[in-house]
Amino acid sequence: MSTPQYVAPESLEDALRIKSESGADARLVAGGTDLILRMRDRVFTPKLLLDLRRVPLTAISCTAGEMRIGSYATLSQILAHDEIANLFPALVEACRPFAGPPIRNRATIGGNIVNASPAADLVPPLMAYDANIVLSSISGDRELPLAEFFTGPGQTVIEPDEILTEVRLPLMPPDSAASFIKLGQRRSMAISIVNLCTRLSLAADGTVATARIVLGAVAPTPLRAVAAEAVLAGNDITTALLDEAAQQASRESMPISDVRASGSYRKRMTAVLVRRALSAAWGELGRNNSNG
Repeated sequence: MSTPQYVAPESLEDALRIKSESGADARLVAGGTDLILRMRDRVFTPKLLLDLRRVPLTAISCTAGEMRIGSYATLSQILAHDEIANLFPALVEACRPFAGPPIRNRATIGGNIVNASPAADLVPPLMAYDANIVLSSISGDRELPLAEFFTGPGQTVIEPDEILTEVRLPLMPPDSAASFIKLGQRRSMAISIVNLCTRLSLAADGTVATARIVLGAVAPTPLRAVAAEAVLAGNDITTALLDEAAQQASRESMPISDVRASGSYRKRMTAVLVRRALSAAWGELGRNNSNG
């Protein structure tokens, strides 16, 4: 395998120009924690490595009703950001067990998304918080829901000339809570067997205004369990309702068997973990979860 050319532009404009000229021959380096492994295994054989480390894509700000996170922001940055911890705690919970400190200092939110692993830990909380992403090219920007980004394992709708530049999270309504759970062979430093995030937002009358149940590592892409969400929407929360939603989420999952776990085990654990995450979110909202 020939050694790829390496370039580290200092502006987004230069990065977009190079990406436009090189297209699919260029691979972005956004932390590189997974890319280097895939190059070693010859999954990727790029002609050009386009390193974004000098491009100003690390800013984190909260303005106009949304949190904006630059795609090159590292997991360590997210963990250290008090406003993210306050407004989007489930995202912080997903970052905490991610590998170890050296990897968290390098791995980026954009890299975790664009890698398009079905088991990506940051994607379930981002989708549960209704994240949008911004894809930039020399022709301009386009914004789309993160839930519409993935098409298969390692596959997305990103065009060859585009770079993911920003993640946008709308601020949650009052009476909202989310819970992230990761199941792995170890508590950290392990690829998820199942990961998931649930969010509950309540209406003024205490019923569920919005429910999100997002499953990872149990389908070809991160999956919103929309039928399970519908079980909850518009209803008062009871333990029986949470059980029903958890079972429905398990039915919506489509796990495979691999070296980490069997598909049947993943399916059973999906029900268990969704029930646990919903209960945690409900408990955070201060509701009495013993009335069912």
